[in-house]
Amino acid sequence: MNNRERRNDAKVSPFSGPARLSLGPEYNDISSMAMIGPLILLFALLSPFSHPTSSWAGASYEDTLKQLADAITEAATKAKKQRLAILDFTDTEGQPTKVGPFLAEELGTQLMLAGELTVVDRTLINSTLKQFHVDQIDSDHAKAVQRVAKAIRAEAFVSGVSIETPDGLQVTAKLINPSNGQPIGAARATLPKTGPLNSFFKKEESPQPEVAAEQLQEPPPPISLGTHRNESYEFVVTAIDKRQGRVKLDATIENHSSRDLKLLCQLHETVLKDEHGTTWHQAVEDNREGLCTRGLELSPHRKRRAVLIFTASADGPGTQFTLLFYEKLPRRHASFTIDGLTLGPTTGPVNATP
Repeated sequence: MNNRERRNDAKVSPFSGPARLSLGPEYNDISSMAMIGPLILLFALLSPFSHPTSSWAGASYEDTLKQLADAITEAATKAKKQRLAILDFTDTEGQPTKVGPFLAEELGTQLMLAGELTVVDRTLINSTLKQFHVDQIDSDHAKAVQRVAKAIRAEAFVSGVSIETPDGLQVTAKLINPSNGQPIGAARATLPKTGPLNSFFKKEESPQPEVAAEQLQEPPPPISLGTHRNESYEFVVTAIDKRQGRVKLDATIENHSSRDLKLLCQLHETVLKDEHGTTWHQAVEDNREGLCTRGLELSPHRKRRAVLIFTASADGPGTQFTLLFYEKLPRRHASFTIDGLTLGPTTGPVNATP
C-alpha cells in the first residue's frame, strides 16, 4: 500500500485499534442526544432562573402574618416612617372585597403587637378619606393624599391587594410615601385559607330559618359606675379593681360629636382619691400606652376602651374612690370629677360632678 492509499484509509476509519466497526451516521445522532440530555438537566439545576420557592411555604397563618408585618416594619424603618395608616385591602382592580377590611385590621394589629410602629385608627382613616373624597392612594392624587396624611398625621400609607389562589390567599402590601403617592417598599405572602380566613372562603350554606323578632334580645349594656358627658364625648367608668397595691380603672369613651377627636389627659394631675384621703397617682411605667401618655383617637360616633392604673405610696384599705380627670385635649386644661366609684358591684346610682 502506497502513502496515498494510507492517507485515504485514515480518513474513512474514525476508530483506531485492531477492531474497526462502522456504525453509520445514525449512531452519531443518538450519541450526541445522549450527551446533550444530561447537560440540559445539569444546566436546569444550576440555573438561577429555576422555579422560585417561597421561604414562607407551609407556614401557619399567624407565622405568615407576622413575617409580612416584619417586612413592612423593616421597610418603614428603613424609610424612617413611624406612623402608618393601613387601608382596606382590595382586589387587583382596586375594588373592595369582603376580606379586605379584615386583612387590614389583622396587619395593623400585628404591627402594633410588635411595638415598633404606630398605627392610625382605621375608622379615623376611612372617615378622613370620605371627607376629602379620596378613594385611591397613588401618584395621580398626590395633592389629596397629602391632605389626608396631614389630617391624620400619617407618615406613610399601607395599601394591599389580595388574590385567591389554590395555595391560599396571596397578599401584596405596599408602603406608600404620602408626599408623592409613590411606593417605597413592598412585601408579599400567601396566607393559608385556614383558621381566621376559613370563614371567608367556606361554601355557601343553606339559609337558616328566620328567628322571630321577639326571640332576639340585645346584650345588656355594660354596668356604669360613673359617667361624665360634655359637648365632645362621654366618659363611662365600667369597672374598678384593686390588686397588689394597684387600682385599675376601666372606662369606655364615645365621641358623640361630628368631628374627629383626640382625647389626652395630664398624667400626674389625673388621680384617684379614696374615702380615707389617700391620693393614688399614675406611674409612667404602668401607663406607657395609656390615655394620659399616648391619648385616644376617635372618629365621630366611635367608642373605645381605656384603662388607667393608679398606685399609692401605701396600700390603704380604701374601697370607694373619686376620679379627678384633667384634660390636655380636646379641652385644654379642662377637668371633671366622678364620685362614688366603689370596688365590686354597685347598689345605687353615683354622682358625676362637672
